[in-house]
Amino acid sequence: MTNKDTSPEAIRRRTLAALDILDSAPEDEFDALVRAARRIFGARTAYISLIDTDRQWFKSREGFEPSEVSRECSICATAVDEGREIVVENLQEHPVYGKKPEIAAMPHFQFFATIPFMGPSIDGLSAPIGTLCVIDDRPWIAAREELDELRHLAKVIESLLRSRLRAKLLETALIERKELVDELRRTQRQFELAEEMAKVGHWRMDLESQELFWSRQTAAIHAIENPTKEHLEGGLDFFPAHDRPRIAQAVEECVTDGTPYDLELDFRDAKGVFKRVRAIGEREMVEGKPVALIGVFKDITERYKLETQLRAAAHADVLTGLPNRARLTEYLDDGISCKRKHGTPMAVLLIDLDHFKDVNDQLGHEAGDRVLNGVAAQLLGEPFAGQMAARLGGDEFVLVLEDEQLLADLPGTLDLLLGKLRFEIGREGEIMPVSATIGAAWLTDCNDDSSALLRCADYALYQAKRAKRGTASICPDAIAGERLRASPQLRIVN
Repeated sequence: MTNKDTSPEAIRRRTLAALDILDSAPEDEFDALVRAARRIFGARTAYISLIDTDRQWFKSREGFEPSEVSRECSICATAVDEGREIVVENLQEHPVYGKKPEIAAMPHFQFFATIPFMGPSIDGLSAPIGTLCVIDDRPWIAAREELDELRHLAKVIESLLRSRLRAKLLETALIERKELVDELRRTQRQFELAEEMAKVGHWRMDLESQELFWSRQTAAIHAIENPTKEHLEGGLDFFPAHDRPRIAQAVEECVTDGTPYDLELDFRDAKGVFKRVRAIGEREMVEGKPVALIGVFKDITERYKLETQLRAAAHADVLTGLPNRARLTEYLDDGISCKRKHGTPMAVLLIDLDHFKDVNDQLGHEAGDRVLNGVAAQLLGEPFAGQMAARLGGDEFVLVLEDEQLLADLPGTLDLLLGKLRFEIGREGEIMPVSATIGAAWLTDCNDDSSALLRCADYALYQAKRAKRGTASICPDAIAGERLRASPQLRIVN
């Protein structure tokens, strides 16, 4: 009699054989975990894989076509063999994995995180048998909380596999029902804990009876401890009135056509607290017939607030708080389209501070910053309040004029602005005058996009500087078009 091989590889093979899971049909429990890993974490690809003798076979997958790959080229196989997590910010740049031809052939594989899971114990022995993996087409650094969520889902997989093994043994050996039921209850509780951790709940609506079920976390997101039939039937009341037709239409299309939906919506819970939620729904089919709608409901308020703050920061100048070049370009593109449609005027003023470098060199950058903030304050004050003011960078600003009174006498408006931008900065014995030179351009048929309009204003600014700093000029008709054909080649405002 020979002793059984107790190496991890041998244990893994015996475990997979006992589970009878390789090349098995899809199962809802595993598919649900993959969908959760992908959708909750916003990844392009997620899968559950098992490591066979010479291949990596995918029990469930989303965003990934092959059903198996060679074990030789598998990073997940490395994670299983070494019994460790592998998290890579950018596969393409990794000194080891990035050199694999398989990775180089898949440039959309960048962020990579794989969590090994243990197989159930057989004869008192267990070993890693597969991985839960998330892949994205952008490099990023996973937060500790995100990896904790993946680890928890991997623990749920382990629980499912233990339940599966017990079910297999039950078929042949009639193991005690209570043990299996207890395990299933623990698995259900693990799902509940996973939902609480991820702030995601699930729901199900029976199409025949119209009965609606909310999970504990779905009710928690609604701030309802014990949902009643009235709460469930009035689910749309938690959303703004203008969104309710869109939600109703998405649900109707899901029921009739099987079209899944994925919506991000504003939401007020039962206590009146504003939230941002993500609602995902799809149709459940049994023997080719629709029987229910199922879905998940996630509180994304924190992510939404952070993204909103980041978007605002990305379009603002750090020093002055004015919109930056990117935001100005968006504004001009939208505004030009509107002005063209309605035939209303617009003028762009490009403002350049005179000898600003001397201020920084002689008085210091703190003084220079005060000058820049002072200019911003003038552009935001009367009579220019309500007009679009932006800082391009350095000592360059832009003022977009759309007010009819300001545009009616553009030379006079330029003269007024020049006066507001003349002031002094410094300390006793070191006072320096500050002024600006301005180039203005009308919106015409010849400059009907943001780049052309700014180039015209830049041309006028160049002409003003050549003539005399501290003055303004309006773009000549040769560039600006028919509207200024009768204007002089250069209009100097003293």
